[in-house]
Amino acid sequence: MTEPTAVLLMAYGTPYQESDIKGYYTNIRHGQEPPKPLMDQLVGRYKAIGLPSPLARITTAQRDGLQAALDKAHPGAYKVYEGLKYIAPFIKDAVDQIAADGITKIIGLPLAPQYSSYSSEDYHNRARQAVEAHPGMEYLPVRSWWNHQELIHFWSDQLVAKKELTDRPDTKVIFSAHSLPLRIIQGGDPYKDEVIGLSNAVAQAAGLKEDQYVLAWQSAGRTQEPWIGPDFVTVAKDLITKSGMKTIVSASIGFIADNLEICYDVDQELAKAIESAGGTLTRLNMPNDSPALIATLQEVVEETKAE
Repeated sequence: MTEPTAVLLMAYGTPYQESDIKGYYTNIRHGQEPPKPLMDQLVGRYKAIGLPSPLARITTAQRDGLQAALDKAHPGAYKVYEGLKYIAPFIKDAVDQIAADGITKIIGLPLAPQYSSYSSEDYHNRARQAVEAHPGMEYLPVRSWWNHQELIHFWSDQLVAKKELTDRPDTKVIFSAHSLPLRIIQGGDPYKDEVIGLSNAVAQAAGLKEDQYVLAWQSAGRTQEPWIGPDFVTVAKDLITKSGMKTIVSASIGFIADNLEICYDVDQELAKAIESAGGTLTRLNMPNDSPALIATLQEVVEETKAE
């Protein structure tokens, strides 16, 4: 029997329960515990969306869904693993398990459509470091996969279904993605261009005109350095109070799952800001473990294996 190829799905991870939050954010902060005011804020956010966060279940469902799709198309050819950056199961542990299972080829697939040296490459570096402990193991990194048609149409189909709403002159679609430090983009990172590419592709597939949508950024880090802007909360409030918009349609195309940035930053912070400004928010569904997302991941794996 031919040895299967491992597919390592890599994601940030999320606290499973309140007692995980301190360790999770200590890992994010490179070993420094979050100060009490920040810790209290973080606990409050997770309590607001409910623990366990839906992200843990969704990531596992994405893994299982991809395994089922690959088994159907290529029986016995792939084995899918889950490796997380900041909480167990860690990326290193997943690589060690792959080695223990006797598999020597890994496709490393970050669960982020756009490539960034700031985030995507960190996944690959962690995986490569773990692979070095297993001589003879081959690592194939996936960079970006934002331009797959199944993913584009997942978003555009929702907008087409809301055409009666989006065609109104007092409605604006806000596409958004996670902000990054400005220095990363100024250093030549492709992330911003790929986000712009996806927003334009979705808008075109949905038949939106240029004046029907804008691109903004969300969930910037709490650091002193500048991050990519404008922030989507500011944009939404200005559209309502200065441009006469009444409805904002939010499409967080830089994300693929209901995580803290969606369930809190969009569903609570953005929603409250829009309501206080006198408008209403309509939020598009996230890909999560939808057939479109699973089909996209399957295509990415097949293309990477064929290269």
